[in-house]
Amino acid sequence: MIERRSRVGGWSIAIVGMIAGLIVYTLRYALLPFVFAIVVGFVLDPVVAWSAAHLHGHRWPMAVVLTALLVGGAGFALYWMGNTAFNDLSHLLASLPEMIRHAMDALVGPQGLNAFGSHYTSQQLTSMIMTAGTRLIGSAQVMLALRISFGTIAGLILTLVLIPYFLVSGPRLAKGALWLVPPERRAGVKDLLPELIPLLRRYVTGLVCVVIYTGGMAYIGLGLIGHVKAAALLAVLVGVLELIPVVGPITSLVLIGLSVIQRDMWMVIFLMGYALALRLSIDNLVGPFALGRAVAIHPVVVIFCFVVGAMLFGIFGLVLAVPAAVSIRLVLERYYARPVSAAGRPG
Repeated sequence: MIERRSRVGGWSIAIVGMIAGLIVYTLRYALLPFVFAIVVGFVLDPVVAWSAAHLHGHRWPMAVVLTALLVGGAGFALYWMGNTAFNDLSHLLASLPEMIRHAMDALVGPQGLNAFGSHYTSQQLTSMIMTAGTRLIGSAQVMLALRISFGTIAGLILTLVLIPYFLVSGPRLAKGALWLVPPERRAGVKDLLPELIPLLRRYVTGLVCVVIYTGGMAYIGLGLIGHVKAAALLAVLVGVLELIPVVGPITSLVLIGLSVIQRDMWMVIFLMGYALALRLSIDNLVGPFALGRAVAIHPVVVIFCFVVGAMLFGIFGLVLAVPAAVSIRLVLERYYARPVSAAGRPG
């Protein structure tokens, strides 16, 4: 007689999901290299699959080529950051007091500011801000910065090591992950994947394109046209901040404004107008075209997902916030579209 197992119910899946979420929360920083490697493998899988179809099913040749390109690109980026961006950062730190003083001049004017019964000039306010900033940066913060730097380098190396495994064995690992779903619910997941996978792949690919477009156009306007000092570093920051909705673009505009405030009025007007035009092109042309249906999620929902994801899982949550929201929306659309039986259960 064949021993029968019990049907896996919703409560069992919910409890297992809560335990898995707790484990992910505990290991969120250790899992970052795996997340980035999975994202890279997920985005590049169509290229590897196309090459495998022409190489008798062998995925490793294209995986080796793509890994070499990624390692070369990462090496070039580190070299460029170590030269151009580091020099820009050094210059930016050296000119920071002057930038703050110009900002204070613009805010309080030549007459200064009266507050709490005292009079403060722009120079005094600048000195107060620099003193407060210097006090915040102590030996503990320097050690923390070193630890983060070493951790980032180690994570980058581990990510580059993991990428070829996911490029070669991605489909096999995905099938193994699908086996974690109870058999009686596996058919519904398989029906959902053909719609969910292209949507997520387009979102991730489109987001990378938006970041590259933003950083490239920012460097053209600030560096090649406006000749702004530290333009390379500023372009990188503007591109990375594009990952964060609403807050990121506002921060980018503030950084650009602070970096050009020392220029003459017409150049300031031109560069700020260029930044606004870049913002409009991203919101109305590049973003909707590159991201597709993923941008159909309401901005309030996106911001909520980013805030919750960042507070709970840090960078891990920022990376997966929108894909998780897209997945939940699609699952609910499919689930609630099913009729309900007379017994109160889905038909």
